[in-house]
Amino acid sequence: MRGGGDKADYRFSLGHVKEDGATIGNSKQTISTTLNVGYRFSQKLRFDVDFSYAQTEHDQPWNGGSETLRSEAFFKMPNKSPYWIDPVTGERTDKYFSRQDVSYEDTFTVSDKKAKNYNPVAMVHESMNNTMSRETRVKFMLDYRINPDLKYTVWVALNQSSTKNRKFLPQIATGVIWNSQYANQSTDNMSDALTLQTENKLLYIKNFEGDHTLIANAVFRTKQVQKSSYAGATAGNASSGLSDPIVGTNVADFGSSKSEARSYSGVGLVNYTYKGRYVAQGSITVEGNSHMGRSKRTGIFYGVGTSWNIQNEPFFEDRADWLDEAKLRASYGVTGKSPDGSYFMGAYTSLGSYMDMSAVSPTRIQLDDLQWQTTRDVSLGADFSFLRGKVTFNVDWYRRMTSDLLQKDVNIPSTTGFSSIKYYNSGKVLNSGVEFRTDLVLFQNKEWRVTGWMNLSRNKNEVKELPGNMVQENYSFGNGNYAILVEEGRPLGSFYGYRYEGVYQNHDATYARDAQDNIMNNVNGDPIIMSNGTAQVYPGDAKYQDINHDGIINEYDIVYLGNYMPTLTTGAGFSIRYKDVQLSARFHGRFGQKIINRTRIDNEAMYNTNNQSRATLRRWKKEGDDTDIPRALYNEGYNYLGSDRFVEDASYFRLQSLSMTYYIPKAVCSRWGINSLNVFVTGYNLLTLTKYTGQDPEVSIPTTATKLAQDNSLAPATIRISCGLNLTF
Repeated sequence: MRGGGDKADYRFSLGHVKEDGATIGNSKQTISTTLNVGYRFSQKLRFDVDFSYAQTEHDQPWNGGSETLRSEAFFKMPNKSPYWIDPVTGERTDKYFSRQDVSYEDTFTVSDKKAKNYNPVAMVHESMNNTMSRETRVKFMLDYRINPDLKYTVWVALNQSSTKNRKFLPQIATGVIWNSQYANQSTDNMSDALTLQTENKLLYIKNFEGDHTLIANAVFRTKQVQKSSYAGATAGNASSGLSDPIVGTNVADFGSSKSEARSYSGVGLVNYTYKGRYVAQGSITVEGNSHMGRSKRTGIFYGVGTSWNIQNEPFFEDRADWLDEAKLRASYGVTGKSPDGSYFMGAYTSLGSYMDMSAVSPTRIQLDDLQWQTTRDVSLGADFSFLRGKVTFNVDWYRRMTSDLLQKDVNIPSTTGFSSIKYYNSGKVLNSGVEFRTDLVLFQNKEWRVTGWMNLSRNKNEVKELPGNMVQENYSFGNGNYAILVEEGRPLGSFYGYRYEGVYQNHDATYARDAQDNIMNNVNGDPIIMSNGTAQVYPGDAKYQDINHDGIINEYDIVYLGNYMPTLTTGAGFSIRYKDVQLSARFHGRFGQKIINRTRIDNEAMYNTNNQSRATLRRWKKEGDDTDIPRALYNEGYNYLGSDRFVEDASYFRLQSLSMTYYIPKAVCSRWGINSLNVFVTGYNLLTLTKYTGQDPEVSIPTTATKLAQDNSLAPATIRISCGLNLTF
């Protein structure tokens, strides 16, 4: 709803969205509202106020998401019922089966706040994980035109947010004993944040004699954030409704925190244009952040750029009917990044009593020399437009070198008195690539208009200098394990493992061979039989490439298998309008990305009592079986080492949306007393083209180099259909 007059104007919106997830127990609903009011006191002075409020309630099972629940459901033995079976009638009862018997199944465990070995059906129905988030934002803005060339703008924004989370872990789902900290555990978390931001800006625009244009901009910003939180957990509660983080039956955990951070930035920018042809600009930025040590708190960064508008050159005046724009651009800039959190400060903890005296000890080292992470960016670009905007395209090439990388949670020698430090500057990473976009008007007349667009981007990531603290290998030999290495010349996010060569089909195939493919013999002249780790292989076992030809598959046979950086990312779309009907579509694609399919590893292992996929039905059973699936080995062998067997190409091309809109003719709208009306129907995620065998190829990319890009039963993208109308009156 919007309206107003000569002096004042307003806009108001109210929205409510409620949706259920693809996994039982997942739902989310959001209520949001915005109000914008503006008042023009004079031709020079205008005042605006923006107010917004949003409230989101998110319900999900205790384990924190559908991915881990689906993974747990995949694990369960196929002959295990989630409910007790009546021993007399043989019928299923409504009582959940939760007994944990270590003789045939692992016991309930929690690692990194994620649970394993529980009843997933009981978990989705009986557990609770409710998160209520509220956010209120008020922004006051003032524009004052000092003179025709100079304008002053100032705004102040206040943002208050709170998040309340309550969780209940039912014993009926875990089967733990009554005195366990996870027996009917209830968790209560609360966090508040108050953010105050300001911005003062002076904008100067002046044209001199028609040939020279100067734009100068000075901006000063401040930000202050105050946060507080508490968390408590109790166990032994009778139900989710009879729990309290303070007075629960058994307090399992309790804690609180409070923090404050401040930052500022000052930016000065000058842009000069000569006759609309040649443009030069420069900027300097001064940033300060309380997350840095006092001596390194301020960072100074800069940028320069130039562009050439070829279409405005005199030699194009007589022959530029077909050319609307031809611009060449070049720029160079330096930016900085500070750490997240005030971890540079030293910290202490109480030792209680020491020799009849109160004592404290240091728990975190002071980081006074922590530097800003710095990125140097060089970019070249071009913009072209032809035939009165019917054909446009933009192309950009960039090269970004990031140095003094902020490495987090770095291990250091214990001789320092500490086991690790929170941040450490080390290493260099290069990102370079090309981005391209084109927009086309393919056909147009009085009744038809057909348009399309497409963008392509290619980014290459490369480690140019290893961090000085980097552990060169993070690997332990075992089933399902991949090595995480960072090597110069390789991209971040690389993973390493073994090359899988199928199955040993017979006894002769198990003999170790040298580089010339000759059978190797021991000192007694007998053929050497290959070993996977410490286990001698037999026909039907997994076969891996013996890189160093020593007859043993171990960490010395690990090779580079790929990385999670896509080779090419693309988007595309089209719009076809005939009279009052319009059809439009958007596509998205990602190609060349490698993903470890952890779900396949877990469901093709044939190692324990977990459920297995149908692929294992074609496993090796006897000599002569032509298959790439090894034999089943219960609790022994190394038939599913981390190898390229489970590294898949997660390339995909997805129809993100397809929409049909009908615009009611203006004559009809006039008779109805309205300005405009259209109705639409839109489908989302209707089609995905991929060879990836998981449920969804759009696996999230880790934010750190020490994490693997892997699919742990990611929930598939949901197909959604929406319809509605847009009415203006």
